[in-house]
Amino acid sequence: QTCPSEGSASATMAVRLAAAVVAAAAVTLLTSRRLKCMLRRRLARVRLTYFDINGLGEPIRLALVLADMSFTDERLTREQFADVKSQLRFGQVPCLTVNGDEYFQSSAILRYIGRAFDSSGSLYPSGNLAVAATIDALLDACTDMVIGKKVFTYRERFGFPEAVFTPPVLESIQAKWTHETLPRHLGFFVHCLAQSPTGWVAGTHGPSVADVLLASVLRNDITPIAPLPPPLADLVERVYSLPAVAAFKLAEAKLAEAKG
Repeated sequence: QTCPSEGSASATMAVRLAAAVVAAAAVTLLTSRRLKCMLRRRLARVRLTYFDINGLGEPIRLALVLADMSFTDERLTREQFADVKSQLRFGQVPCLTVNGDEYFQSSAILRYIGRAFDSSGSLYPSGNLAVAATIDALLDACTDMVIGKKVFTYRERFGFPEAVFTPPVLESIQAKWTHETLPRHLGFFVHCLAQSPTGWVAGTHGPSVADVLLASVLRNDITPIAPLPPPLADLVERVYSLPAVAAFKLAEAKLAEAKG
């Protein structure tokens, strides 16, 4: 008959053994993910096709450099885009081509980059369902924040004839979006940052694709028309100060200067 102390010791040993097995499995899974990402980066031929502007191409470019993925940065003129538009799924860019396979829609492309090439596991930790869902929600929230601006900026693309947006109507819509809609959305992101234990918007250990997209939208779309709350201004600075991002933007600026 086993005495109580022996039973307790056996139970403790079993718990420790189970914990060790789980930890070993986690390390194996993490190592396997990193090796797969490294192998994909070595073998993949990647091309990003977009215009020679920031827009929806900027966060994808930054995600690629953060994942340490070499890529061809194809920047189309409007005339070149018109020539290939009919060949593109959905008739639009950005388009990410990986070994001949084409991927569309910016949020989907960002998730793909995080899954396929990021060995750090930070850009899009798809193995953690809760964190991945949080990142998905933040990507959608970024889109929600600027969709009103896109509608009154690209009216015909969204099915609105020019006659609908008379100058007084357009002025009213722009004012309402700038002074009511935008601040509400910015407040959502400030709240997310206040809750994050890491300073990254989804609480990841490093920047996720949600940070990259949000910082890009804030820097390129929002800053020119409205001041940012300090926590969001700090996030933009943090993302664009990352060594890989800073180096890419410097090289981009030098290339633009060389083109004249």
